[in-house]
Amino acid sequence: MPKKKQAKSRKAAASDTAEPAPVISIPKPARRSYDPARSLDKNLLIKAQVQHFHEVDRHLPDELQTGIDPDSVRTEGEAAEYIRTVTERLHGLGERREKARRAT
Repeated sequence: MPKKKQAKSRKAAASDTAEPAPVISIPKPARRSYDPARSLDKNLLIKAQVQHFHEVDRHLPDELQTGIDPDSVRTEGEAAEYIRTVTERLHGLGERREKARRAT
């Protein structure tokens, strides 16, 4: 019987020939980029993010939902806090599921 050749993984094959990735410098944001007191009325991007996070919030288990009405989020600071809270609860849900999966 002929021996099968062992194929290299894609990662190993790529590392044999790949050049290092170029370093991309990222400028610091302007001091006025974030203002926790600034209204969301003209910031449609953050307003849309709040709506997206509200959809995530609605699909969390009942005990993890924030109960926050996205229309009550009026400033960048409130948006940041809401997004942070939903993100933490979402990550916590993943940890709970992983622990449950390991236990079985």
